Amino acid sequence: MKYKIFLLCLLGLWLALPSKAENSRIFDKSANNKRLDFVGNLRKSQQNEPLFKDGKGYYSYKKTLDIPLPKDKVLIQYFYEYGCQICLDADDYLTAYAKRNSDKVALVRSPAFPKGSRFTAQLNATFTVIGRPDLSDKYLFDSAHTKNKRELVENNEAIRRWLTTNQLNIAQFHQTFESEPVKQLVEQAEKHYVQYEPPITPIAVLNGKYILIRNTLYNDDYTYAVLDFLVEKLQQEQQEKPQ
Repeated sequence: MKYKIFLLCLLGLWLALPSKAENSRIFDKSANNKRLDFVGNLRKSQQNEPLFKDGKGYYSYKKTLDIPLPKDKVLIQYFYEYGCQICLDADDYLTAYAKRNSDKVALVRSPAFPKGSRFTAQLNATFTVIGRPDLSDKYLFDSAHTKNKRELVENNEAIRRWLTTNQLNIAQFHQTFESEPVKQLVEQAEKHYVQYEPPITPIAVLNGKYILIRNTLYNDDYTYAVLDFLVEKLQQEQQEKPQ
């Protein structure tokens, strides 16, 4: 009798548990619904600790960079490179955030020099000199969505096709690409880049102090939550700073 009762209890427990398919749906819903993790109480974890801290959500320079800052706003300095999907995603998130919070933050977007490469900076400068700075955003988008992710960075023929498709004269573009005005813009961008010494691309730096990299910039909700946290933190630090 006791054995039968035990079996009935096990049967009831088994029926109460979700099926494998249900478990899969529950897991997928939890994995995809990141908003539950980041929107709401952004200041406390289960242990009453800050949800974000140095090494969790963001990092810090050992010494705050000595850079000019906008008055009454937090400076977000963002470095990107062409042919980088997460650079494109992060650029979208940061641009949208800056537009929604234009009273609090100022976003500066600059080309990176990964492993010393000047390609992104030189192409970006060329678009500026020929009077088509809008093509920089288009190139960032297109170069991140090619089947071969590095095609519009490493394949000269693919680059020429892109320029032709966008109604640019190849000979004129090449001449401008190697021109002195472009060279000067690249040198300025490189000095700016070296000042920040970014260890990785993409990277966003807030007020020369706090750093966001790809493990934060990969998701819009997570990025926005960390940005809200750091912007408020920097504003509070500014208020507490001795005049």
